[in-house]
Amino acid sequence: QQRVDEPMFAEAFGLRQVYIPLRAYYERKLESDTSDVDPSEELALQPGSEKIQRVIVDLYTSLTDWLQQANKDDAIRVICGGPGCGKSSFGKMFAAKLAETSQRCLLFVPLHQINPSLDLSQALEDFIETDLDGILPPNPLGPDRAQQQLLLIFDGLDELAMQGKAAMQVARDFVQEVQTKLLAYNRTESRVFVLISGRDLVIQANRSRFRREGQVLHVLPYMQTDSERKKHQIVDEEQLLRTDQRHIWWRNYGKLRQQNYRELPSELDRGKLTEITAQPLLNYLVALSYDSNELDFSQNSNLNTIYADLLDRVYDRGWENYQHPALGDMDKDGFLRILEEIAVACWQGNGRTATLTEIQQRCANSNLQRILSIFQEGAQEGVTRLLTSFYFRRSDAGGGDETFEFTHKSFGEYLTAKRIVRLMALMQQQLSRHQEDPDIGWNERECLKRWVEVCGPSTLDEYLLGFLRDEVRSQNVQQVSKWQQTLCSLIGFMLRQGMPMEALQPRPSYLEETRQARNAEEALLVALSTCPWVTRTISDIDWPDRAAFGTWLARLQGQRTGENNCVALMCLNHLKLNECILDFRDFNGARLKGAHLHKASLHKASFDGASLPGVRLPGASLRGASLRGANLTRASLDEANLTRTSFNGATLTRASLRGASLRGASLHKASLDGASLDGVSLDGVSLDGASLDGASLKDISWNVETNWRRVQGLETANNVPEQLKRELGLSAVTHDEKHHSQ
Repeated sequence: QQRVDEPMFAEAFGLRQVYIPLRAYYERKLESDTSDVDPSEELALQPGSEKIQRVIVDLYTSLTDWLQQANKDDAIRVICGGPGCGKSSFGKMFAAKLAETSQRCLLFVPLHQINPSLDLSQALEDFIETDLDGILPPNPLGPDRAQQQLLLIFDGLDELAMQGKAAMQVARDFVQEVQTKLLAYNRTESRVFVLISGRDLVIQANRSRFRREGQVLHVLPYMQTDSERKKHQIVDEEQLLRTDQRHIWWRNYGKLRQQNYRELPSELDRGKLTEITAQPLLNYLVALSYDSNELDFSQNSNLNTIYADLLDRVYDRGWENYQHPALGDMDKDGFLRILEEIAVACWQGNGRTATLTEIQQRCANSNLQRILSIFQEGAQEGVTRLLTSFYFRRSDAGGGDETFEFTHKSFGEYLTAKRIVRLMALMQQQLSRHQEDPDIGWNERECLKRWVEVCGPSTLDEYLLGFLRDEVRSQNVQQVSKWQQTLCSLIGFMLRQGMPMEALQPRPSYLEETRQARNAEEALLVALSTCPWVTRTISDIDWPDRAAFGTWLARLQGQRTGENNCVALMCLNHLKLNECILDFRDFNGARLKGAHLHKASLHKASFDGASLPGVRLPGASLRGASLRGANLTRASLDEANLTRTSFNGATLTRASLRGASLRGASLHKASLDGASLDGVSLDGVSLDGASLDGASLKDISWNVETNWRRVQGLETANNVPEQLKRELGLSAVTHDEKHHSQ
């Protein structure tokens, strides 16, 4: 009750006053419809081909119904969603409501505050002992407390981390520990129930442990667009999605701020802002910027721009009119630098908290000790009240070392991205100076050493990638072009000379060196991938040999442990990979938009579900490769060797396959609308169910083994050979009859 009424973000109101009840969905699997599939092909149906329904529910109602049923064999529920979707806020509101209306005992546990390596009961015991307010009860799982009807709410599964162990594995171990304990506690009767929240990636990694229908609840935004609804089969019996909750939120917010908002302002309901305002936290940040009248919302806003505006206003409101003596002459850049170093220290730790010692170590390498001292004194004197209430707070994590804790993990990710971009700019400047005068600046080894110090200890994920990409997009094109060239040069140097791990002080163990080197190398590739979105140019790396890229990618990718890709596979866009040897490589689900692979060797490589729009593959060899479900829109495959290549379900809209060899290839249900097949050999090709609307078939060749069953769109195709028309009877039937015969 106290937590949800505390002033939020230095406002006069708390979470309870502005909170909007959330909606969610769970997935329901349906039997695949095989009525239109040839019996001989049924065995070829791939796993996961079953249809999925999204069943819409009110999140609070769904969970209260689950608790009321009190089924001891169904004692765990999971809430998942992206950053800022309202998972933690819901957990607090849910707990507060139950504390008011239910006799059930409950405990809300932020998972970054517990030690996941301990037994669950001991971990809770230690968590309760660190309660500075003294309001938590004795350990409800203690041996002397046979607690009935207990609910444990574990918030932030993705924030579990432990030194020397991957966070994903720590999360898996924690889930297994919880499930094992639930079996013991609920052996004879329903006693303990658990609600876990976490980001999508970590929940997906544990999907095999949550198989019961309705067990995983995906938080929905305040509003879903029509295009988003059309992507999925929706079951919304109560018509919950009809309500655009943004308007409700803005009316409530307007009353609390004495603003006459009857609905979401129209200028915030277009372009990228539509998606941003649909997310609870981001919608609130937009509201703060909108109220300040300092941002131009007439165009699509970059989310990072909104965060930057908030930082400016925190600095101005906190210090401009009241210069505390302890702050000295700290300027805005110094203020931002300290926040960035705190964010990096948190990222290198568990993602949300960092001790003062860790922050001091980070600042020592950046010559920020003086500014850090001013910052600490200001925080102690209460001058940074607005800052500490909005962005992070000081807390006691035990052990006597003062700890800074981010109140919102996504804000730490934004600041980390800013720090990485700052380092990109600095490396380019220092390397250029060194190339002009060897006595000044940094050489390649020094640049890479600095890079490892920032990006080596932790792995980048797709959330941080999003902030990094947006931060680079906000920069000058000419500047980003210089960064792109510098990163290409450093990657080429690294592939020849290796990462200078021996330069780290203190030098880590060999095992830790290899881990940090891998992380830093992947971060180089990720940073490089953000540049072409601004420059619109190809990243040209001087590969040591034809196999160098494949060897490097194998090291970054490692062994798959599930369907999720490492972030490196999401950042292969606009790379120049001409003539590279990539035989048998796993590119499943990879993103290679605009990459150049002229005459590359991709024998039996796998691109299932990959994103390859605009990729250039002229003359490449893809013999026996698999591109099932891949997106090859506008791709160039001219004169490529596509013998026995599988394009089942692939999208080749407006792709060019002029002169390519498709002998024995399979294009079941592939989309070739508007594609050019001029001069293509279709000997033995299976086109069953493919779509050829507007395709060009000039000078193609085929034989009796070519399968033309159920091909769609031949009546609109260009340059269809007369012999093919006669064989398929296209010239002897009317337009309406063509569809029927096909």
